[in-house]
Amino acid sequence: MLQLSAVATRRAGRVSLWGTASPFCPEDLAKALRRQGEEILRVGAVEIVFAFPEWTRPHRVIPRQAITERGQRIREPWTVFWLIRFGYEQPRADLEGTTLEGKPVQLLVRDLDLDAVEAYVVASGWLRCAAGIWVAAGSPPRVQSDVEEEAWAAAWLRALLPLNEREAFEGIRHEAARRGIPWRVLYRERETQFDLESRRQIEGLLLLARAVDRRLIEASDLEQGFPVMD
Repeated sequence: MLQLSAVATRRAGRVSLWGTASPFCPEDLAKALRRQGEEILRVGAVEIVFAFPEWTRPHRVIPRQAITERGQRIREPWTVFWLIRFGYEQPRADLEGTTLEGKPVQLLVRDLDLDAVEAYVVASGWLRCAAGIWVAAGSPPRVQSDVEEEAWAAAWLRALLPLNEREAFEGIRHEAARRGIPWRVLYRERETQFDLESRRQIEGLLLLARAVDRRLIEASDLEQGFPVMD
């Protein structure tokens, strides 16, 4: 489970997750979104889980624990991240999880479509999150749609990581940009430089970026009534 300081909203059945950095706090963001007609589901600590569809049954499975083909036990919160990185290499690994309705399931990793990860927010049950929007208080390009995963995740992480970890993270991003490679590639090589909590947050934001439509906007656009999500 990933927990973010954010705002979860719903409009016409579409659930979106909004984040912002100081001085535009989540409470201010929620007020602005409410004025734009968004239904506010959560403000502050928003809990997110990741689920995968089964190939042969109409289930969405939230992974809880995996036992690798070598007998290693992978427990939460690392189960989902292990599946993304190593699941296709070990298709016969055992997996325990639950459906969205809370029913326990046991299956093999190969029974899941690992390329179709979905994000769900906790709000009167699990609600599928379709979009993720980062609201900047400064003046980046006015509106960016279909933002690359690394750029979108980095916007959230710069506000999320503690100062010392943020400096290491920015160093990796700048070096990756200089070498012309995605920063996640360089991060994978140097992930042991980060403590476990920061690694969990980085992996979680990269995975969330895969699971949602991504937007970057300015706070001024939101206040002026810009139609962020149609």
